[in-house]
Amino acid sequence: MSSCEIFPLISKLSAEGKRFAIVSIYKGDRLERTLVSDGKVLLGSLNKEIIELALEALEKGEVIQKDVEGGKLIIEPIEPRPAIIVVGSGIIAKFIAKLAVDMGYYVAVVGSGDVKEEDFVGVYAISNDLNLLEQMVSEDSFVIVANEGGKPYDIDALYIAMKKKARFVGLLASQKRAALMISLLMKRNIPLEEIKKRLHSPLGLDIGSKTSEEIALSILSEVVLELRGGTGKRLQEVKNPYLLLDDALAGKIEDKCMFVPKSLSQQ
Repeated sequence: MSSCEIFPLISKLSAEGKRFAIVSIYKGDRLERTLVSDGKVLLGSLNKEIIELALEALEKGEVIQKDVEGGKLIIEPIEPRPAIIVVGSGIIAKFIAKLAVDMGYYVAVVGSGDVKEEDFVGVYAISNDLNLLEQMVSEDSFVIVANEGGKPYDIDALYIAMKKKARFVGLLASQKRAALMISLLMKRNIPLEEIKKRLHSPLGLDIGSKTSEEIALSILSEVVLELRGGTGKRLQEVKNPYLLLDDALAGKIEDKCMFVPKSLSQQ
């Protein structure tokens, strides 16, 4: 199976909080991939030896590499992590993909003959066939259409994501263009209630972003907000330190912190 074909399963397993192993078999220029989770092969078939190696990789949390007949086997144990599909090839799409990869997310990039592999280092899957988007998107998907100025295939990508009921559909657009895209979706028989529920456009949180990098940060901030269920407020408003100032002045608060953040990018 190709990376694009198994991307929906990666999204689903991650959304369910399940660990899984990606099994990659390289034979010359050909790459075959499948997933193993809960002791089962989820796509295609594997022999008993490879399944046992996949279970070992999951148990130990270590990558296993091995030469096999006519090629090479790599098994990667994966912790649940968000998966994002970026549709577009412009500078903002590049920074969204780069930042998402640095955050440890699984990233796929889709275009229509305009995506260059060298511009999207580290992403899991790349396709220049927009038709593949239909098999990549599931109800767990986060789809971000990010072509500054817009491209003709944007509306097709949005329609596919909406039709497949993706959890989050983001569109980089001005207020006017967002309204136009909404009207075009309605003309394609996507109900307005569904559009309001799933479509995020103009996309991003209002942090005053100006540069491409800042706009990418703003967009991924909204993705994290949707994923983790935050408030979107400043943390100082949510956890006001002045409410505990009297306790601090009275020596009732120790200088220690039990919070240890996780890093998806280092797993």
